[in-house]
Amino acid sequence: MSNNQDHYAALGVTPDAEDIVIRAAYKALAQRYHPDKAKGDPMAAQRKMQAINVAHDVLSDPKQRQ
Repeated sequence: MSNNQDHYAALGVTPDAEDIVIRAAYKALAQRYHPDKAKGDPMAAQRKMQAINVAHDVLSDPKQRQ
């Protein structure tokens, strides 16, 4: 699995997802896993949030998305 596929999986979207879908997935996951709001293990929430942020940064940039 390539890095981009890992990013798609982190956001729960398909490789052909439009930008608006990627943004919506990011917002929903960020609200769910933000360390200040997440229930349970704060370190696990922080790691998940870092993966979500990296995935969004890569997939929201057309050059990096290719």
